[in-house]
Amino acid sequence: MFSAMLMDVYRDEQPGIRISFRTDVQLLNNRRMQTTTRVNDYIHDLLFADDCAPITVTEEGMQRSMVLFDAGCASFGLTISTTKTVVINQPPPSAEYYAPRNNFNGFQLKNVETFAYLGSNTRIDDEVVQRISKASQAFGRRQVSMWNRHVIHLNTKLKMYLAVILTTLLYGEKTWTVYSNQARKLNNFHLSSLRRILKLRWLDMITETEVQES
Repeated sequence: MFSAMLMDVYRDEQPGIRISFRTDVQLLNNRRMQTTTRVNDYIHDLLFADDCAPITVTEEGMQRSMVLFDAGCASFGLTISTTKTVVINQPPPSAEYYAPRNNFNGFQLKNVETFAYLGSNTRIDDEVVQRISKASQAFGRRQVSMWNRHVIHLNTKLKMYLAVILTTLLYGEKTWTVYSNQARKLNNFHLSSLRRILKLRWLDMITETEVQES
């Protein structure tokens, strides 16, 4: 039903982000992308499980999208929660940030820089910090019961690390666009954790490759 509602909302108007694309080998040719043979489409919403995020390029476009969205919800007997609805403005790096003023049913929507959803964050820097923090907490909770116990075989400890700690660290990673500095932070935590499990000191002069092969 929700998909049908979205089709009804944007049937006559499509405020959103215009995407130009080609389906041939000239995709990376900027001159060809300006020709009339390119294909245009508009992305007007992103779906997050049972929630929806309308997207536009202007403050006015977002306001219009909210009006259309509200009308579509009313037609299908749905309501929008004003307390749970927030606005994120992401200007280009060279542009000065400003807080948009979008209203809904007389209620000014709150502006935020990030938001957590299903354990993930919309900004990769914050997401990496959050995942490392959660993985570190999970590692620390098992320090006494698992990592420091000599009666537990090393292979068992490593399997526990892969199943719990590494899974926590990389939760949602398939949706990330990771750059070198973020990958370095993740890898540093990974190698540091393995060294602690293997009881290796930095003075032992064991390389990172040898740690991962242990």
